[in-house]
Amino acid sequence: MNPSRGVSFRPPSRSFHVSKIYTHASEVYFDELDALGVLHHTRYFLHLERAQQAFFQDLLGVPDFDDKRDEDIYVVVHGLESRFREPVRKPGILHIHYTIERIRSCGVVMHFKITSSDGNELYCDGTRTLCKLSAETHQPTPWTDPFRTAMENWQAG
Repeated sequence: MNPSRGVSFRPPSRSFHVSKIYTHASEVYFDELDALGVLHHTRYFLHLERAQQAFFQDLLGVPDFDDKRDEDIYVVVHGLESRFREPVRKPGILHIHYTIERIRSCGVVMHFKITSSDGNELYCDGTRTLCKLSAETHQPTPWTDPFRTAMENWQAG
């Protein structure tokens, strides 16, 4: 995170949005570190998932995920490309930064970065592609108009 932007962590919300970048603070606990004392690579994806949930909740304007109320949360990861840059070596707060690269009829491509809370260390970056499915047929289905509009409005700034 660029400190010159004046962005600060603002409790109680663990997420904030600045300049088309959605940032979520996610805590790494000691028990997530492996025998080498680093965050195991699979745990990065858990933190990405938590950030995506918070991002979608913010876009929907809801406090939690409810599949009966919010059909746009029924998504699967269609693609994931990641590059591990530096290992996370201790417990603490990570920042997960998402930007929307492209919105498609039934999907969205997002770029992500996982950094230290001060933004000085880049641990991992890549792209994540989500596909919305119908809860009934489990086939790709378009975003609802309100959710697509929320993504487009957020992307436009």
